[in-house]
Amino acid sequence: MIRQAFGCIALVVGVLFCHQLSAAEAKRTNVLLVVTDDQRWDTVSALGNPEIKTPAMDALVQRGFTFNNAYCQGAMTGAVCLPSRTMIMTGKSVWKIPAANEVVASQPSLGAIFNKAGYETLYVGKKGNSYVAGNEQFDKFIYDERRARDNKLPEVRAKSSQFHADKTIEWLSDRQKDKPFLVFFAPPIPHDPRSAPAEFAAQYPAGKVSLSKNFMAQHPFDNGDMNIRDEQLAPTPRTEAEMKQHLADYYATIANLDFQLGRVIESLKKSGQLDNTLIIFTSDQGLAVGGRHGLMGKQNLYEHVKPPLVIAGPGIPHGSSDALVYLYDLLPTLTDYLHLPTPKGIDGVSLLPIIEGKQKTVRDVLFGAYKDSQRMVRDDRWKLIEYFAKGKSHTQLFDLKNDPDELHNLVDDPQTAAERKRLEGKLAEQRKMFGDPIDFGKESPISDGEARRAIKRKP
Repeated sequence: MIRQAFGCIALVVGVLFCHQLSAAEAKRTNVLLVVTDDQRWDTVSALGNPEIKTPAMDALVQRGFTFNNAYCQGAMTGAVCLPSRTMIMTGKSVWKIPAANEVVASQPSLGAIFNKAGYETLYVGKKGNSYVAGNEQFDKFIYDERRARDNKLPEVRAKSSQFHADKTIEWLSDRQKDKPFLVFFAPPIPHDPRSAPAEFAAQYPAGKVSLSKNFMAQHPFDNGDMNIRDEQLAPTPRTEAEMKQHLADYYATIANLDFQLGRVIESLKKSGQLDNTLIIFTSDQGLAVGGRHGLMGKQNLYEHVKPPLVIAGPGIPHGSSDALVYLYDLLPTLTDYLHLPTPKGIDGVSLLPIIEGKQKTVRDVLFGAYKDSQRMVRDDRWKLIEYFAKGKSHTQLFDLKNDPDELHNLVDDPQTAAERKRLEGKLAEQRKMFGDPIDFGKESPISDGEARRAIKRKP
């Protein structure tokens, strides 16, 4: 019996720690970091969406580790993509990131870190609303400039996933083979305009697409950015027919992107590099397309702004976690996994202890912000959102365990008064900890430019 007990303990220990790489193995491990554009967490078949076909993404989920609660922390601009991608590149939180064209010596970004570590690096993806200074610290950076050249955006966008996949496969074939590589693969898909090749569009007739439980004809109050570009992609009140068409187009572009991502992964397999490549699949943030809460865009703090986050590769076990994580945790996770020096002063923390089963979470609460009009805090069950727009304030309290679609606002329910008070305290703590530069709730709404200047003035 004693021998059997020791045998079981050894087996458990082996399962928990067999995936850890030695320093020598880690130095040889390649990295493919996939950051799609505006892809909501629930647009992957293996993550619970039966209406979409995503075999390449499914395969990553089936062999990798999934984080169910990954968030872009927020933005002081309507183009949430820009701060999100900058946070991923630098490991910094929303009010500490550099400007798009700014290289800060004390804030090394992903490309520079991996170049210094002896990696050959490639950025292939969008230029607009991205951290351009960080993109161009990679050994090679490739942008799709065809939009500006021929002004045929829908046709160009339909072929964008293929363009980025072709360039990545070509670079992988031609690169120096004596170095490990880091590829940052970031096509501007499924961001609008949502055009897909005919064979993918045909797979998603609008009449067969289902709207979410929280579809609404319009948002119940002004959240501070109701007239921004994303919300003007469809008229208000939203109609079911039009929202289904938008959602069908969204799915078609994702299915096309999945096919092209599959080509990149297949090229790694054929070259014998897949088994030695860590793949991280995520997006800069999700969005409400399809009329969730009556909205279309990403300029809000509901749960539909979460992106997927899946990590697969050497030593990564299959599993999932509900831990609350930020996308800017990816940089220290990579350096930890690869035994590279982690930059000092970053805000992200390594997620490797969660993947390894050593701990269940890295933070108790998670904070989100949008411009001067929205702030959010949540824990493993409860979520509080505060709004201040055009001189009016609103508060929402959701029980995510029993109401994941955020349909029932419990803020005035006497039975949840204690939770509201607790989360209001947590929100105040988080705003202070992260250095929120906006006197939220005490100022009239300000423009994007004024918000940026407020951050610049912050000591």
